[in-house]
Order: sequence, then C-alpha cells, then structure tokens
Amino acid sequence: MIRALALIAPLLAVAAWAQPAAARALPKVSLSVPRDIPNEPKVGGRMTVREGKQLHYRGRIGIEQRGQSSRHPFPKKSWSLETRTARDGNRTVPLLGMPKGNDWVLYAAYNDKTLMRNVIAYETARWIGRYASRTRFVELTLNGHSEGVYVLMERLKLDGDRVDVAKPGNLLEWTFDFQARTKGKPFRLPRTKRTILFEDPERGDLSPRRRAAVRNSLAAAERALYGRRFRDPARGWRAHLDEATAVDFVLLNELFKNQDAFRGSTYLSRGGDGRWRLGPLWDFDISMGNSDYGEAAVVQGSMLARRQWASRLYRDPRFVRALAARWRELRRKGLAGQLQRRVRAHAGRLAASGAAGRNFRRWPVLGQRIRPNPASAVSRTTYGSEVAALRSWLRVRVAWLDRNVARL
Repeated sequence: MIRALALIAPLLAVAAWAQPAAARALPKVSLSVPRDIPNEPKVGGRMTVREGKQLHYRGRIGIEQRGQSSRHPFPKKSWSLETRTARDGNRTVPLLGMPKGNDWVLYAAYNDKTLMRNVIAYETARWIGRYASRTRFVELTLNGHSEGVYVLMERLKLDGDRVDVAKPGNLLEWTFDFQARTKGKPFRLPRTKRTILFEDPERGDLSPRRRAAVRNSLAAAERALYGRRFRDPARGWRAHLDEATAVDFVLLNELFKNQDAFRGSTYLSRGGDGRWRLGPLWDFDISMGNSDYGEAAVVQGSMLARRQWASRLYRDPRFVRALAARWRELRRKGLAGQLQRRVRAHAGRLAASGAAGRNFRRWPVLGQRIRPNPASAVSRTTYGSEVAALRSWLRVRVAWLDRNVARL
C-alpha cells in the first residue's frame, strides 16, 4: 500500500496543483503506421487530428523519426511527417489553426519535464516580432497506444507563412559534425570550421553554381566578422549580416541560455542576394535551466560570451548597445510578465485537462535525471515542482540580464 501511494503521489500532485479554469482538453492526434517507423526514409501511414468534435485532418502521411542526440537514447520518439494525397503527393493543409503546410513535426519533450521549453521560446520570438515555428500541444496515440503529450509544430522551411524571404532564398543549418553525417553533405565555414547544411532548398536541388554562390556569401560574412575592420559599418560584418535580426537572435538565446546556440540547430536565412539573417530559433529543450554542463548549468553569467560568432559580436560596442537598448524596450513592453503568464497558462491547461498526468503515467520520468537534466531534477517529483522551477529560473535570469546586459 505504501509503495502504491508513493507511485501515484506525483500524479495526485499534478491534479492538486492544476487550475480548474484551464481544463479544456488538448487536441487528439492519432497515427496508424503498419510497420516500425525508421530514421529514414519516411514510411506511409494515416493520421487523424481532432479538437473536440471538430475534425481537422484525416488522411495519408509520410513519417520518420527525427532528432539526433535524442533519437537513440530516449524511448519517447519525435517524428517528422508530411501530409500526403491519396497518390502520395504533397497535401497542403492547415492544422489546428496553423497556416497551410505539408511538413510538420511531432516533438516528444521527453527530457523537458515541463513539456514546454520549445513552446515558450518560439512564442517569445513571435511576441517580439520574429518568425518561429507555431505550436500546439496535443495528445498522441500511435497504433492505438497512448504516447502522452506532444507538441505539433511547423517544420522550418522557406514559405510565405514560415521563413518568409525574397526569392531565390536559402535556409541553412549550422550543426554538429556527428549530426551532419546523417543529414547530407555539408560545407565548412572558413575561420571557425563550423559545419553548415543546405536545409531549404536542399543541396541536391541547387546547381553547382548556386551552391558555390551560397557558400561564398556565408564565407564572406564570416571573414568580415573575424576581420580587422569587423566593426566598420560599411566593410565589417554589417555588410553581410542583418543587425536587427542578429540582436534579437542573440538576445533570446542569451535570455534562455540555450545550450545549442552557435553549435547546433542554429539556422541562417537569406533572401535573394541580401544579407544573412540569424534565425529562426530552433531546439530549446536544453535551455532555461535544463542542462547540467557548461555555461547553461548556472542561471547567472553569459551563455554566449565564449561562443563562436556571438563572442565576436560582443566585442563590437555598438552591437552591445543595440542589444541593451532592445532588452530595455522589451522589458518596458512587459517581457517578464509575458513569460510568467505563458508558463502558467500552458501548465494550467496541461495539468487540469489531465494530459500531464497521462503523459507521466506513460513516461514516469518525474524525479529522475534524464540527460542532461541538472542534479536538482531528482527532487522535483511532481509536474508542479518542474513548472515552479522553470518560473523561478526565468525570474532570476531576467533580473541578471537587467543588471548585466550592457556589459555582455
């Protein structure tokens, strides 16, 4: 009896913490796939998406596993999927109020036990006026088995409703070497030697001349950033990189202490022959206090001061002044309150609807360290305590930036 109570205590705490007003049920996504889902290529299946009595989608999909560092060790898998016609062509549809598209992600949020760090980061980016993937919390069923809470989100791609740049545009991913091996043939930046992948269009869809033009353009940007005259407005990095988007990208990664920033899952886009833009944001599962190593392990201090590219930008006083001015502007507009309200609202609905409880019955990870959770994760045995830790971390981080943003 004592053992049974110990097992259900975390789930009872979820219900006790929840706010009844937030009890509206999450949308339901049901997948039917006749075989194991591989890393690649996509296999055919069917999907149904419902919200209450409203049917949002019923039809064919192609689906594969997604993620690199999370794919193999985590039993709760994330999926990439595309909506398809009866003849397996692209089927462009709106899902759950998001603009039409045919490429989607079902993100698992296994090591993030608040289930919401990606959602909070992307919502904040959109709140300050930058595109980031739109998201919806859903409950997922795979071949009749409940898989808990997932986040349905837009896959990053060039599109008027997603990464909107002038044609012919390019979307690139700055990634880790080990990830690039399974994603396609990369190229390297000339100074930092970082690995870059063609995301959209993919490498094979570009002519050799166009590929060379993209490589040369980004190489010129890096050489300017690391050149002797890098602060010069006409000859330095500003001739190649858009300053306003760089300010927002750096500021959000610094605010949330994103472990992957300027290492992996870092995107750059360019429209026509214009300047490169940093962003959109992507992959914030090990941010906001959810990492036990490096600069992200503590709430104080700079996340990016020793990161390639960002450290160079921080050596430009004009950039730091722009960063500090942008921070003060966002604080006046209510950034801190927005963060707290969004966390509270999402957590309230996930808990009161019962979705969080069902998720942690399926995946009993509360009170465990799931790589790379901090040591304090073992003391957080309820969903409410995970959310409280996130809210506390955000309060402390905002206060630290208030004191130190002008000195980054």
